[in-house]
Amino acid sequence: MSSPEAAGRMALWAIELSEFDIPYGPHTAIKGQVVADFIVEFTNEEGQGAEYPQWNVYTNRSSNRKAGGAGVVFQSPEGDEIECKVRLNFPTTNNEVEYEALIAGLDLAKAVGATNMVIHCDSQIVTNQVNGDYKCKSEKMKKYLEQAKRRVNELQAKIVQILRGENKQADRLAKAASTEYMITSNKVLSFIQLSPVIDVIDVQEIGSESNWTTPLVSYLKDGTLPNGKETARKLKVQAVRFVLIKDVLYKRGFSRPYLRCLGPEEEDYVMREVHEGIYGNHSGLRSFVHKLIRVGYYGPTM
Repeated sequence: MSSPEAAGRMALWAIELSEFDIPYGPHTAIKGQVVADFIVEFTNEEGQGAEYPQWNVYTNRSSNRKAGGAGVVFQSPEGDEIECKVRLNFPTTNNEVEYEALIAGLDLAKAVGATNMVIHCDSQIVTNQVNGDYKCKSEKMKKYLEQAKRRVNELQAKIVQILRGENKQADRLAKAASTEYMITSNKVLSFIQLSPVIDVIDVQEIGSESNWTTPLVSYLKDGTLPNGKETARKLKVQAVRFVLIKDVLYKRGFSRPYLRCLGPEEEDYVMREVHEGIYGNHSGLRSFVHKLIRVGYYGPTM
């Protein structure tokens, strides 16, 4: 401002401000200071700023003499919510259902690509066993603990215990899943699980044999379309009614849970099991198909 070369508006401002006796001096290294201030202001205590936004996952369980239910609520960093309920069609205890709910939440979190995740659980036993504060004595519970820890470490998730009153939303979903006739909604993901996660790895083999699911899986997974314009168009229309979750193909439904799609051999086995085995007699074809849907399966001949 004191430079004799100042002209125009700068000179006018110099005249206006001269009565205040304001000293002026050079302000060097301003860029480096600004960067340092920015790092200090936008770095939190854990060293994870806006670069890794936090997901919150709430899990809870419900069980009765006929079935168990798992409820999972996802809260994205943007505030969006995803609700999920899983009906467990097999005998189980309260702690086992807690682990089933926790593992279901971790699996679904991986499917949606969640990172920097905090799992909220109201079970003191499960929370402390996963965190290493409690020891696990039962062999069956050790298997559940191993499955849960593997997923927690893989996703780098943190599990914390909360009060039951803070977990009402997941509790509502779990109770709905454990009812005899599970009420479904197109706003809630619904699944039926027929065996414990520690006993059966429910993964559909892809690519070993070609069947009716192969084109759908290829399209949903890699965007691969068959040759022929009309065939490709029909596949795109058909694929809208299906969804691929962890490489397993499911059929969507507006008023029912997702149905696991079966290949010919699997379909034959399930139909024989329902017809002759654990689900007893049926009065007709319509009743037979209804039972197949109730246990959570779908095939092209059903």
